[in-house]
Amino acid sequence: MNLLLPSLGLCALLVALPAQAAPEDPLAKGTENHEAQVLGWSADGKRFVVRLYQLDPFTPRPALGEKPLCPGYVSHEGNAFQGGLVWLVYERSRLISALPILDVKTCTPEQEAQKRTEAAKKKLGSLGIQLDAPGREILAHVNTSSIDVSQGAQAPYTLEYEERATPQASKAPSEMQRGALEQQLYVRKGEARQRVLGRKSSFEYSTAMAGYLRTGLDRVWLSPSGSTVVVLAYERVGNMSGGRKSLRLLGVLGWSGAALKPL
Repeated sequence: MNLLLPSLGLCALLVALPAQAAPEDPLAKGTENHEAQVLGWSADGKRFVVRLYQLDPFTPRPALGEKPLCPGYVSHEGNAFQGGLVWLVYERSRLISALPILDVKTCTPEQEAQKRTEAAKKKLGSLGIQLDAPGREILAHVNTSSIDVSQGAQAPYTLEYEERATPQASKAPSEMQRGALEQQLYVRKGEARQRVLGRKSSFEYSTAMAGYLRTGLDRVWLSPSGSTVVVLAYERVGNMSGGRKSLRLLGVLGWSGAALKPL
């Protein structure tokens, strides 16, 4: 089952939802193990689709020559994996459709996955999203909190990330650490520096076996024109036995003249 190319896509039999219900956004929860890739954009850069792998953090990657648990499950990087696969369709920062391709708990047959792919492509076409225009991805360098953007609207500029974690005091000994997390994003252009995003959330993790929580700036996705900037943060939670990396949508920004603002 070749699921590497957008032409073979990732998609979905849509689950019927109440008229007013919005799909749950996996990039808002921070409770899973993720890999992701943007697949395409609308012409105006306001809509985009993300290919999201919801990986099982407790299943090791198959050894060389070993058969994967679900045959044919291959990421866009050519790696076998165990977990789920879904297309997430956003309009600005709002998730408007979740199109599942591969089920999380069971192995989806190849024929079913292809049917879902074709249904997804039709859905994206109706929303004006083209899969042949993936834009540009820029990863944050290891142990840094900024990303330099050298191409696209208003380039060059730098996105700078700051955070403040406030642990919650506990009256009794506990293996759980809880607290509040404040994340902020600034844009630096020349000598000018402006705050463009802010997000507050809570956190919780187990301190057993040297448990930890680390957060930071992960990457940005630029629309083909560079005028729309999708900002992803990460949360790494784990201990001496392993861990997971959960991607979080920090926000979607757009250039309006010389100003970068939330969309």
